[in-house]
Amino acid sequence: MSPDDQMDRESLTSNTVAQLREMCKEKGLMVSGKKSELVDRILEDSGVEEEPEGEAEEEALVLDDDPEEDTRDRVDEVLSRLSGEVVEAEVVEAELVSEEPEETSDPIEPVILGEDDQPSLVISMPTLSSLGDRWKATVAVLVVVILVGAGATMLLQRSSGFTVAELKFGDSMEFQVIDSSVSIVGEEMLGLARDSTGDILEDACDQLSVQISQGSGSVSVSDGPVSGAKETTDSLGRSGFLTAEKNLVMNLDMDFEGKTWRDDAKTDCGNIMWLVPDNELRIDSTSWVELEKSEVKRTDTSISFRDVDSVTTNLRTVTYDGEGLGGVGALLPTLSFPLTPIELHDFFGDAVIKEGARSSDPDLNWNSDWKWEVKNEIRDDTHGLVYIVEMEHEEIGRCYGHARISMLVKEGSPWPVSQQSSILLDKDEQTGDCDFLVSTLSDEILPEGRLSIVMDFSKSSSSSGSKEIDWGRSYLGSPTDGEDRPGTSTKRNWVDAMWDESEIRPFDLEDALSCLKASYPTNQATQALESGGYIWHSRWSKPTGEAEWNLSWVDEGDDSGWLVLRKSSEGCDIISSGSNDGGEVKWNRDSIPDTQTMSLLEERILIPGKYPDLGEYISSGDSWHLEAEVGYRLSVTEDNDLLTLLPGDLGDGKVTMIASRDWDSGGRSNSLEMAMDAETGEMVLWYLIDRPSN
Repeated sequence: MSPDDQMDRESLTSNTVAQLREMCKEKGLMVSGKKSELVDRILEDSGVEEEPEGEAEEEALVLDDDPEEDTRDRVDEVLSRLSGEVVEAEVVEAELVSEEPEETSDPIEPVILGEDDQPSLVISMPTLSSLGDRWKATVAVLVVVILVGAGATMLLQRSSGFTVAELKFGDSMEFQVIDSSVSIVGEEMLGLARDSTGDILEDACDQLSVQISQGSGSVSVSDGPVSGAKETTDSLGRSGFLTAEKNLVMNLDMDFEGKTWRDDAKTDCGNIMWLVPDNELRIDSTSWVELEKSEVKRTDTSISFRDVDSVTTNLRTVTYDGEGLGGVGALLPTLSFPLTPIELHDFFGDAVIKEGARSSDPDLNWNSDWKWEVKNEIRDDTHGLVYIVEMEHEEIGRCYGHARISMLVKEGSPWPVSQQSSILLDKDEQTGDCDFLVSTLSDEILPEGRLSIVMDFSKSSSSSGSKEIDWGRSYLGSPTDGEDRPGTSTKRNWVDAMWDESEIRPFDLEDALSCLKASYPTNQATQALESGGYIWHSRWSKPTGEAEWNLSWVDEGDDSGWLVLRKSSEGCDIISSGSNDGGEVKWNRDSIPDTQTMSLLEERILIPGKYPDLGEYISSGDSWHLEAEVGYRLSVTEDNDLLTLLPGDLGDGKVTMIASRDWDSGGRSNSLEMAMDAETGEMVLWYLIDRPSN
């Protein structure tokens, strides 16, 4: 029967979509649309009128495995629907049920969904058995989908760059120390390390290797009581500064190996190897960084060393800034920077970390000898997606070795999640590109020898604080710059020595020098002072109950020596004296700056509460402790034409007021040293070493 024989809806609906479209094509009608639309179009063209039905039946597309069905017709129907309207997809949850062997599978029936509230596309899930020979193609499609999805996920996860996280009050990170070492070659270089570590390295000479077998550590920022901040004092002993309190802790297991002395006097270094394994070192350092100006006000560091015999040596050092330490103070920040986890925002600021970014980018206006470049982004097995950042110190590389850092930087972490540092200092490594000024200063600052340090950190865990540190915060209660600060009006020009004028120490320096000149006019020290020489180093003490001075002098011809002058009932007595080798101490009166008097400085040191931790060791009431020694030391640059080329006051001398005390307590030997800038009255540092008594 031809399609024209019957033109009612029921007969037309029994045709396929392809047949209906062929009928529309023959009648010159549009062939697009759903099946019901095609039926309506044919009926309307044939002039057949029908009563409207109360409810239209929605067509369904059934995808099954029946080879007799015209698959192309169904695809055409779906495409026609998609071209005419937006299809809302609904996830139809399918449940896979294992086939019961005793039951016969019923043919898959299409589910008819209402047109008003159901999607027009219904997919019948095929059974596993219906896949037949098409399982290979199906698996291939699934594999492609998975791979494409995984690739898209990785692309979406990859960072397009970020600025490093700013520190928050309460931030912390724990890390592991991996395969690190220190190597020192050269007695002058090793002597500097030996003198600054108490008795820890006293048996080592000329050559030392330190292998760090394992270690751990942490960096953190305290969450203090004043909106996260804590109060501290500064180098002038003034209180009221709000700061971010930063803490570093390191616990290291290390083995020592090197050369040791031939003799008990430790004057002749031999070829005998010195091996001390299984030592433990703990470092606990806290710094207070002022919020408004981001300046380090004070750093308190405790170091505890325990050897294989459980003998412990402790060192505590309190520093206030590096300016008072001279050239070494300028070098220390450069050396310490790579040896602890770097605070990323403090270094990079708002620079965007992304592949190819570097310090030479013109929009950064980078102003540091540390140059850096961001390498590619990688997925680290431990830390996930990270950027590799390579850094190097240009001046060190050109002049005396290298300082390099390679680190992994992760978005959201204020410290690197991994950091590898390598430092080599050796004046023999100098290249022809070294700046003349830097070369000259490094010759003065660096001791002879070779220092090599390798440090490797990796994050083990971390936690984030809740409040960002508000750098630049203004607050009430902090002293002004000129408040409680010695000024230029109280400075004095030297004649023979730094002015003393003490009212709490008997036999002050003016009395001592007057007595020396009057009682010993032919003494070499007196003749040096009368002919333009000066006292460059002095120490006052009362070891026998009578005040005495240990005075070191130098004359215009670079002849120098020392003497001990003690007060007596007749005036003063020279207890001992000696001379130095010619030229050992350089005369340079033009480099001596004006200084405050020792009287003014000691009064500030002894004010209760000004330097409370120091005061408990060095003072007794409003005076010095009976075991204390008090004096000053002048260091000057050799008089040469270079002085006129140096900027600022780099060529000037430095005068430091010093105080010390040695005592025994509880089976321990204690030694305290203190240094204060004699020009400004600012405390530079003090340190305390305690070790077992001999």
